[in-house]
Amino acid sequence: MSPFIILIGITKLCYIETGGDLNRLGKISIDKNYRDKFQKDYNQAQNYTEFSTINLDDLNTFDILTVGDSFSQQRSHSYQNYLTNYSISVLNFDTRAYAIPSFNPIDFAYKLANGDILNKLNIKYLILQSVERSITTRGEDLDQNTTITIKQLESFRKTQNDNHHLSYTENYSDYLKFPIYNFLYNFSDNALFSPIHQKNINKKIFSTDNKLLFLEDDLIALEKNNNLKLVKQLNNELNTLAKKLRKQSITLIVLPSPDKYDIHYDYITTKDNPEPLFFNLIRDLKKEYIYIDSKIVLKKHIDNEIQDVYFVDDSHWSPIGAKIIANSITEAIHNNATSFTQKASDRQNLMAK
Repeated sequence: MSPFIILIGITKLCYIETGGDLNRLGKISIDKNYRDKFQKDYNQAQNYTEFSTINLDDLNTFDILTVGDSFSQQRSHSYQNYLTNYSISVLNFDTRAYAIPSFNPIDFAYKLANGDILNKLNIKYLILQSVERSITTRGEDLDQNTTITIKQLESFRKTQNDNHHLSYTENYSDYLKFPIYNFLYNFSDNALFSPIHQKNINKKIFSTDNKLLFLEDDLIALEKNNNLKLVKQLNNELNTLAKKLRKQSITLIVLPSPDKYDIHYDYITTKDNPEPLFFNLIRDLKKEYIYIDSKIVLKKHIDNEIQDVYFVDDSHWSPIGAKIIANSITEAIHNNATSFTQKASDRQNLMAK
């Protein structure tokens, strides 16, 4: 029997797939029953509206428009779906339905602010979400006058044949990666060349006994995300965007989604990579927008023994994390409305005097 066939046999017998991106890319087996606890969230109805399903020739009214990356495309277990539990109407720009080259949520939000699409939506808030590892890069070299029209957006819409979900297809190299990676993980936390790192942790963060898994890209992004100059530049771009939207009576909410390496950094037993500083750097900068400090919000629950705030086998937050984020957004909106009412009252009192 050839060594190749033996390796395939080992993979077939020992590798357990759960569907998470880290499980798949790193060929790291996870308890096959791990995701069973989330089935109720997966099976619930999706109560928010996808952008591709509305008719822009009509006048649509929503409380919130969300523009983001994969953290905003989690459908039934997304933070948007949990926002609807608070009687908030949500419209999500579903990027999967549009073939927009190198989609950048910040750039796209600028396009919306300068174009004619928002006039058809009648929204109160625009939530701009971005994963931490990409956020400073997305804030570089922006054209603040870029725009997109309804006609231009429609030209990017995928056809029905293009819009189907492509499932992951295994190839022979995948059968080799499992035994090779899992041997090399004994000597290197990323098996020398795996895109996935695994680290020992000193806290039971997940409901399994697995180590902390995260993307190599989380570490690559540190150079820019730890750069105060670039973070200030990003914040300036977000402030300008907020002012543009405010002219249309729309309030900008910025939601960075923490990298898995960052939010769990304190629990890593051997810290041989730099500390993530992005949230520390942006926290104290002056903002014209509502800022969701998602690292503080989520980490507080992890510190308080809430498990599986993020999936063990995936780079995204779980339904548990999504619910926490939705609650934080509703609190921020309530506080903003209260502040606005108070300021209006103060102005009336001054005028009365």
